[in-house]
Amino acid sequence: MPQTYVVCKGATMRRLRKGPLVTATAMPVLFVIFGTALVGGSGLDWYAELAKPWLLVPLWAFYLVGILYYVLVAVVLYRVLVRVDDPGGKAVCFALTLSVLLLNELWNYGFFGLRSTLAGFVGIAVFLVPLTVLIVVLRKYERFSAGLLVPYYVWVLYDLAWTYALWRLNGVA
Repeated sequence: MPQTYVVCKGATMRRLRKGPLVTATAMPVLFVIFGTALVGGSGLDWYAELAKPWLLVPLWAFYLVGILYYVLVAVVLYRVLVRVDDPGGKAVCFALTLSVLLLNELWNYGFFGLRSTLAGFVGIAVFLVPLTVLIVVLRKYERFSAGLLVPYYVWVLYDLAWTYALWRLNGVA
């Protein structure tokens, strides 16, 4: 499909394509709704009562990273839909991104919904698998998107450390 460009104050910019933009923004929103339905109550009362490891950042940092995560996923989805020309590569990147979204919501359910520190730790370990594969595959098809996800990947490694510490401090609680 030919690209359309807009000239804005002397700079040429690629025009956003509506179909991919709607899809890319709708997917994270739909998964948030799904995750919220899975978890039900927030689980924050349960979480507040847990013994916390020394390496735990304040709760507001988790909210900030969560918002950035959904924005990043929307950007990745849009770029995959618009920039990846290989149909097979596009399908694989799209499916992997959706699997990351799904596992993120299932992690929320396991940790907050089931109120399980063990599920939180195991869930992060499992979550790292498709996230790693997604970044590797994106390096082949859409390097910029792969790079966007690297800081989030580092954050998830931190998540692995604090969920392990939380589980060890609190048991299966």
